[in-house]
Amino acid sequence: MSESGNKRKAKDKAYYIKSAKQARKSSNELGPGQKGFLCTSNREKESVREAYNILNEYADIIYGSEKPKEEAGLSEVKKEEIEDELSKEMEELKKKQAAPVSERRFQCVMTNIKGCIFIRSTVENPSAVVDAIINDIEKKKQQTTKFLLRMLPIQLTCKSVKEDILKAAETLIDQMANYKTFSLLIKIRNHNIKRDDLIEPIAEMVSKKFPEIKVDLDNPEISMVVEVLRATCCLGVVTNYSGRAKYNLVEIAQKAK
Repeated sequence: MSESGNKRKAKDKAYYIKSAKQARKSSNELGPGQKGFLCTSNREKESVREAYNILNEYADIIYGSEKPKEEAGLSEVKKEEIEDELSKEMEELKKKQAAPVSERRFQCVMTNIKGCIFIRSTVENPSAVVDAIINDIEKKKQQTTKFLLRMLPIQLTCKSVKEDILKAAETLIDQMANYKTFSLLIKIRNHNIKRDDLIEPIAEMVSKKFPEIKVDLDNPEISMVVEVLRATCCLGVVTNYSGRAKYNLVEIAQKAK
């Protein structure tokens, strides 16, 4: 192979290595198109451990035990000869870059905000898991976490752009049917979008869809969660937010005693 060819392949290899690293990094960060659980904590490392334990316990009850996935086998070796070892390495990098990231039932991803944890999940309905956890805490009157505080179910995430947030919020409004009162739980962290830019249009969409429902800021039957975390917005729907100690698992346990 010519010297220029070697240089070109070396350059291509560096490109694919960089792209693979960026793909792995993005898969470990909070971003659009995810669902899961938004948690607050006073000690993140211990809180993540507690979150994994409690989420796996109740997901097993609701959805059944998750069988470990078998590692994907290596692809068959191509019969055609590869020009040289460098070309072979480049082909492997291409495959790794194109391969989908293996999803675990629960995976902590970075929010880059202190005290704020996001557990990405593949479960069908995050709200069902949180409801089961809270109902059990209230029934048994036992504190199940020490460092993990609030746990909010998140049905979807989008970019922290007003148009995207409003579009995402609209898809959740049907879940507010058959309730008499509602509220909007909008919180913005490390972003310049204004709460007023979201409150009025979302409230109008809810009222237009369900004219009989009324705003109640003190004790709403149902609430829409809109949490902006830097470049990503997390959205979900929760019930009896005030009565459930604002979904603070520690306070729920203390209140139940």
